[in-house]
Amino acid sequence: LASATIHEPPLLFLDEPTAGVDPVSRREFWQRIHRMSAEGTTVLVTTHYMDEAERCHRLAFIFGGRLLDVGTPRELVERRHLDAIELVVDEPLRATDVLEASGEVEDLANLGTRMRVIVRDAVAEEVARRLLHQANVTIRSSQPSEPTVEDAFVSIVRQEERAQGPSEERS
Repeated sequence: LASATIHEPPLLFLDEPTAGVDPVSRREFWQRIHRMSAEGTTVLVTTHYMDEAERCHRLAFIFGGRLLDVGTPRELVERRHLDAIELVVDEPLRATDVLEASGEVEDLANLGTRMRVIVRDAVAEEVARRLLHQANVTIRSSQPSEPTVEDAFVSIVRQEERAQGPSEERS
């Protein structure tokens, strides 16, 4: 980063600038990137880390060589109409199977003892409670969760994959 910025370029391209960097250095990189941006340098960054993408002013979702969407992090998330909830359940494996099989759940992430349920065009808590109640899976606790840029990216990629169908080859 120092080599690329010592001459104070007006435009800076950074390809995966924090890949393989420890968490402390990663934060320092982003502080420097934001400082350069605030001082007038245009910075274009590629990253697979969606938490890093959320730090940027504008994003372009690219997958399989195709541009899927462009906007601010907030715009990209809002356009997906996602809702999320974190749950603690008695039978996490069974709950996962029930929720994934429903067709109503956009994405599901297991986070240690918790699971994060993301739905589209619905209220996540209502969907999860109804499906798990029908399957006799007890919910021990629930907590609303904000949809993230990563949730939006996964949602749009899965929508693209469904649109292509099983017979299409994917890269």
